[in-house]
Amino acid sequence: MDQFAEFACEQKLVTIYRDDIDPNSIQGFVLGYSNDLVLIQDASDFQLDGLMVLRTADITDIRCNTTDEFYKQLLIDEQLFQKVSFGSSFDRQYRLMILEDESAEPQQFLIGTVEKITTQSVWLLYFSSVGIWDHKPTRLLFRDITKCEVATNYLNVYERHFDRHMSQPLGQHGDCLS
Repeated sequence: MDQFAEFACEQKLVTIYRDDIDPNSIQGFVLGYSNDLVLIQDASDFQLDGLMVLRTADITDIRCNTTDEFYKQLLIDEQLFQKVSFGSSFDRQYRLMILEDESAEPQQFLIGTVEKITTQSVWLLYFSSVGIWDHKPTRLLFRDITKCEVATNYLNVYERHFDRHMSQPLGQHGDCLS
C-alpha cells in the first residue's frame, strides 16, 4: 500500500506483475488505490491506452527501475506524460467496458455495456468480436473480476462503430433484465 502511495505521489511509471494470473507485465501510472483495488493509466508500448483496475491481492510485484524511468522520460519527450490524468478516479460513466476473470478455466473476457450493478455482481450486455450483441446480460461476480478496462483504443474503435451503425444509442438497450 505504501508503494502505491509513493508511486502515485511521485507520478512514477511502474511495471506491475501478477505472476499467478498473467505471465505478461503491465506498465502504467498509479492514479488511485484502495486496500483491494488499484487504478492504473495503461502506458504499454509508449502509448497511453485507457484505464485499468486491478485487484491488489493479485499483484505479486510492482517496481520502478531505470528502464521504467527512461520510458517515462520518453513519454515526456513525446508529450504524452502530460495527458496522464493523475488524481482522476473511476467515478465517470463509461459506455463500454472490458471485464475479465483471468483465473477462470477457461478465462472469461466480457466486453459490452453495464446494464445492472448489485452489491455482489455486475451485469454486462456482451457483444462478440464481430459486433453482435447478446440477447441478455451476463452476470459476473465482483470477487471473480481480476481486471476491468475502460477508454482503451480497442473499446474506442468499437464505440465509434456502434455510434455509426446502431439504431439505438449505445448504452440504451431498454430493460434487458426484465
